[in-house]
Order: sequence, then structure tokens, then C-alpha cells
Amino acid sequence: MCACDPAHRFDPARCAGDCPSCGAIVGAPPGQPTTIHQGPDGGTCPGTGRPAV
Repeated sequence: MCACDPAHRFDPARCAGDCPSCGAIVGAPPGQPTTIHQGPDGGTCPGTGRPAV
């Protein structure tokens, strides 16, 4: 878990990792696999699953 709110719930928006392919904030800490997200063309980003930076 990379970030918690005051109630100790996981908050992916507070994770610092970005997709290495499109640069989107992906809700994963650096070095962990990126979450499934939309790429700039509207489809699944090819960076999905790669380690966040």
C-alpha cells in the first residue's frame, strides 16, 4: 500500500507512479505494475502492467 487517507483506506490517487508509456498517473507506486488504463488513442494503453516510474 503506498498511501492512506485518515481512515487508513488505500487511495490510488496518492500514489506517485506514472505510466512509462503515456505518463498517466496509474495508482501504483514506482516499480510496481501499472493498473489497466486508457491510452491516448482511447484503447488500453500498451504500458499497462509495466513497472510504474
